Amino acid sequence: MHISKKTAVLLTMTAAASSLFLSSCKKKTEANEKTYTYRVTSTAPSTWSPTDYQMGCESTILSLTADSLYSYVLNDTKDGHVTECCMASEFPIDVTSEYAGNPVYGIPQDADKGYAWKFNLRDDLVWEDGTPITADTFEYSLKQFLNPQMKNYRASAYYADTLVIANAEQYYEGNADWQKVGFVKNSDHSYTLVLSTPMTDFMIVMYGSINLVKEDLYEANKKESGNIIKSAYGTDIDKYASYGPYKIAEYQADKYIKLEKNENWFGYKAFKDKNYYQTTHVYIQFILEHATTLNMFLQGKLDEVGLSSVDMDKYGNSEYRIITPETYTAKMSFNIDKKSLKNEESEGINHSIISYKDFRHAVSLSINREKFVSTVAIGSDPAYGLYSNAYIVDPYRNERYRETPQAQESLCEFYGTERFADITGYNKDEAKRYFQKAYDEAVKNGDLKSSDKVQIDLHITTDNEGIKRMVAFLQESINNATQGTDLENKVTIKFIVDENYYANMKQGKVDLAITLWGGAPYAIYKMLACYCDPDVKNEYGFDPVTEKCTLTVEGKDVTLSFYDWYKEVGNGKYAIADIETKNAIVAGVEKALLSYYNMIPLYYMNSNSMISQRIIYGADHYINPLVEYGGIQEMTYSMDDEEWEKYCKKNSYQLKY
Repeated sequence: MHISKKTAVLLTMTAAASSLFLSSCKKKTEANEKTYTYRVTSTAPSTWSPTDYQMGCESTILSLTADSLYSYVLNDTKDGHVTECCMASEFPIDVTSEYAGNPVYGIPQDADKGYAWKFNLRDDLVWEDGTPITADTFEYSLKQFLNPQMKNYRASAYYADTLVIANAEQYYEGNADWQKVGFVKNSDHSYTLVLSTPMTDFMIVMYGSINLVKEDLYEANKKESGNIIKSAYGTDIDKYASYGPYKIAEYQADKYIKLEKNENWFGYKAFKDKNYYQTTHVYIQFILEHATTLNMFLQGKLDEVGLSSVDMDKYGNSEYRIITPETYTAKMSFNIDKKSLKNEESEGINHSIISYKDFRHAVSLSINREKFVSTVAIGSDPAYGLYSNAYIVDPYRNERYRETPQAQESLCEFYGTERFADITGYNKDEAKRYFQKAYDEAVKNGDLKSSDKVQIDLHITTDNEGIKRMVAFLQESINNATQGTDLENKVTIKFIVDENYYANMKQGKVDLAITLWGGAPYAIYKMLACYCDPDVKNEYGFDPVTEKCTLTVEGKDVTLSFYDWYKEVGNGKYAIADIETKNAIVAGVEKALLSYYNMIPLYYMNSNSMISQRIIYGADHYINPLVEYGGIQEMTYSMDDEEWEKYCKKNSYQLKY
């Protein structure tokens, strides 16, 4: 769905929740009696509470009903973006000098920038019922996120991710009082955040917002649950309040949610001269079956539908297809622990050869990624690294990480090419050599018998045509690369439907899974957590705490564990280093991780969808992760709801795309 243009909600446990609401500036057209309902589908939400949401469908509701201090909108020429104040009355003011050397917050004595930021608020902010929003609202909300009695899912957004507020983690763990947390109320409409890790002006604008909860509703819905307290806030229409451009009008659990304009949102008056927000209602039906949603779209009952790889055969060339680059990289995540692999073996069926790096290297070399994205992951891009093309390292020049010399040179070295454009990752002859080498070594070590068959259990959440295509492609690739070796016709990929495969991976019960990590396109240096944090990474048998990596940084060789590299470049010694140094560190760690061949990149995900014939986006092409195509605020319609219904009826509810 292209409902809002959020700055990279990380759909993993390392998500920075504050990025959720950085949608484009909320504005509207002059009121009229016509209705323009944007109709889409999603999975059913469990909660859309800012403190506890987890799923994309839940973040969608939040992005429509909440706001942020600052937002990103299309520029006048529709080929870039500008940053504007929303709930804030001005851009943040760096007041580090006022807190440098302060023992309460632990700010260095010589700190002169990045540690403390003052935010001044508009004085006309209100909830949907007219209740004022002040600095006290921000303080209460932050206090609930970090409430040590609640253990809220999104608490880490304020102490462990991009925004690290001083003493916030200690308060969350129940070891400090609130007065020591880096939130300072200056007045009714002004507060300061004091940070443990400095942030640039760009990053504090992007990640510095505090997501709000309405105090009376949040408190009224608190209840003890086991040893903690939880709030049912954001689980029903009467247990939630909007402070964004839309509010909830109707909700039926497991069926649908309907939103309408929130007339008390300040933006409709503050930006009344702007021709934004033609959409009067948003109607989200909770439907999972893809065939059903596609059929509804073709009948004119939906305004957008996602396209599967199978759909691309028919609709890949449609003029209504929208391509959105994603931060997610799909990769083959292998279990490399020999002991757990041996536990799966039975007479004549071998798994432990997977623990041999040469075997996994051979698998990687056997895959023609260009062909893979043209036949299986249609519409996406072939992946050679762990980071997709969507990551930005210089927001002012819109420079992408994959385009930097550090990132490109690192991958050229890894794949053995002189030019980045020559990388394919595919070499069938070399794959044969490594397959045979792995076979010989495994037989020599007694880990494989010459009569054994090798079985790779690939765990997936569901069985569909796209999965079958993928498995068939991978199987054919291995078959071709093992011809003429002692593994010819002996390696089989067996896919197993497993709804809990992520949890099972962490217990060593999965040979192989296709995993995706992404999010936070402007925070790539902290995204190393996806591969280097032992609590987050997927690949069993790889310990980023004990495994070391040596890099040359600023002319010196430095050896750290992968976990320490992640910490130092994200929040530590190198966090405020120049961009080139940080790029070199990420590129070096990325190359070192790839050398284990336990995380083998397949493709950089692009989302493919179709929009209805009445939808007109603000921009005619994808701009960047901040605004994408302009968002719902710039979306317009060629027909209102009544006109669209007549059009669909005239075409017998069978539209051509």
